Amino acid sequence: MSGSRPALPDATNGAFLLQALQEANARRAAHHVPPLAMDPLLVEYARARAAARSEHEGLPARHDGPRAGTAESLFWSEGEPMRDAADAVASWDAEPGALDRLVAAVSTRMGAARAAGQGSRAYETYVVFVFEPL
Repeated sequence: MSGSRPALPDATNGAFLLQALQEANARRAAHHVPPLAMDPLLVEYARARAAARSEHEGLPARHDGPRAGTAESLFWSEGEPMRDAADAVASWDAEPGALDRLVAAVSTRMGAARAAGQGSRAYETYVVFVFEPL
């Protein structure tokens, strides 16, 4: 499903990926679940998902879900400086579905990405974590 604007720039870097993995594994440890490994192929998939999500303003309730066998957690922020992986994971603590995907014992690998830039009204950040297997 194509969006109504160009994708925001990719803002994924090594520091973001390290923080994403550390935050995810800290939550998993708190739930007595084995740690995840960062998968470069899933990082590329998460980048594509973040770019696609950023073609739409906000996170509409209806959007294309991830591919079969992949779980996904999404975060969006508007009007603030670029947000990081810790902000996304903290927001998922209050969102049972997103937290469930983050701590699913069946998942062993993850990917993460961030798209960020000036939206039509304010600065926007999109963070996507993906998990496999599902």
